[in-house]
Amino acid sequence: MTSSSLSSQPNNFEETMDKIFIESQKVASSEGDKWFADETLTQEIWDPKWWNIADQAINAVNLFNDVTGFSYAGSIFCVTCGIRLIILPLAIRGQRASSRMAHLQPELAMIKKRYEALGTPSQAEQKAFAENMQGLFKRYEVTPFAALTTPLVQAPMFIGMFFGMKKFPNLFPEALADGGLFWFTDLTVPDPTYILPVMCGLSFIATVETGKDQMIDANPQHGPMIVNAFRAMAVVMVPVITTFPSAMLCYWVPNNFITMAQSITLRNDWVKQKFGIWDRPKPMPGQSTDAGFQETMTNLVKQVKGEPTTEKDKIKRHNKEVETRKRVQQVSKTARARRRG
Repeated sequence: MTSSSLSSQPNNFEETMDKIFIESQKVASSEGDKWFADETLTQEIWDPKWWNIADQAINAVNLFNDVTGFSYAGSIFCVTCGIRLIILPLAIRGQRASSRMAHLQPELAMIKKRYEALGTPSQAEQKAFAENMQGLFKRYEVTPFAALTTPLVQAPMFIGMFFGMKKFPNLFPEALADGGLFWFTDLTVPDPTYILPVMCGLSFIATVETGKDQMIDANPQHGPMIVNAFRAMAVVMVPVITTFPSAMLCYWVPNNFITMAQSITLRNDWVKQKFGIWDRPKPMPGQSTDAGFQETMTNLVKQVKGEPTTEKDKIKRHNKEVETRKRVQQVSKTARARRRG
């Protein structure tokens, strides 16, 4: 081997390595462009957390879309209906519990008042108070926390879907850009016609009006104030949600309509009898949802007739009715036992 060939080897090696480096840079650049141009980029880099309900809501919509081939607007609607169907038994149980809690409130208030009047109760008096409370809830076939089951489950579901659908367009903009229906074809932008925001506001106030009895029954003291707050919220929220992406309203609007239909259905006499939901008790004076001239005149007529209008008289009459009902049941039970004997 000559000296010239030996001296050229390092140069050839360097040239070969330069070529390899340049080619690798071209490949990396083209792959990078392909990566950032790929519409599935967000799906590949998105890292949903198992404990995040919003992430799981997005997963549910994506899964339904992949399995059925529905549009994303249709998938959001179907997932919303599925969630509400799953928690329907809890909603019925909560309605049943609320109706019974409303009826036991007068007796519960009386027991608490007697207990508070003791000042510093003895151990025996504390035990008697606990037994009276347990007996009261047992008689009405309800537990103190039964009415809270539905909100404790439904609230995280609503919040999860709400925030999930709000960030959905940022994660999958290409897929949702043409995933809408009718006039809202692009789910990543607000509805330009403002139809969805207005529908959301109207359906929300409709759910408040159809479910106000349950809210007042659950909290007779502050229920009317809560109802009025929700009414005001229905009006104020419309300008705000005009800036929300249509994907989120594809969840919120049908969810409101489902809530409204559920409230109307659970007020049906046959449905209430089927699931053990009691009629709401007559509101005490000062606790009516629409107190005004009509209620004032009604109270005056009751006073003229000698009917009770104060809370104390109302409680006494209610307790008397309960005792009478218990005696009638006891007499009927005794009569049946004698016939069998």
